[in-house]
Amino acid sequence: MYYKIINKDSKVYKELHALRTEETKIEKQNRETVKNIVGCDWDNYLGREGQQNFWRVTQYTGFAFKHPERLPGKTWKQHKEYSDIYVPNLRTKNGKQIKHFLDHLPGSSIQKVFSILNCKLEGRFTFPYVEIGKDDVIVFYMSDRFDEELTKNKDIIEITKREFEEILN
Repeated sequence: MYYKIINKDSKVYKELHALRTEETKIEKQNRETVKNIVGCDWDNYLGREGQQNFWRVTQYTGFAFKHPERLPGKTWKQHKEYSDIYVPNLRTKNGKQIKHFLDHLPGSSIQKVFSILNCKLEGRFTFPYVEIGKDDVIVFYMSDRFDEELTKNKDIIEITKREFEEILN
């Protein structure tokens, strides 16, 4: 289900806005940090993109380097399935360090979204999607199983997918 929050004075608006602003900042910082640590230019990566995971920021596993021939020896190895992707070589100290670094990048938590919206994170669910749209309207998508809990809050307004996309574009 698609929702929006327009009341900028409401607690739920302020908390979701702060959360998404922080996540966006973390995402940008992580991208820059990864570029500095990895050291070689890359134009694609293997991982989990965006907020559709438990950490709500992109998680990196491997990279499609522009010049793989320039990679430091034995630190990287080709992925078994994707020949253009290189992952840290866990048989070397440098490879292990890079893997550890990638696994411990700053992130957020899916639990924060559920907590702010007063929804219980139990059983099966769809990852929530939260974004700040035009005119600073908060829009978000949640599984329809939370509709009853969400509509109890007068500041959360159910909207159509079309309106959701219009606010984002």
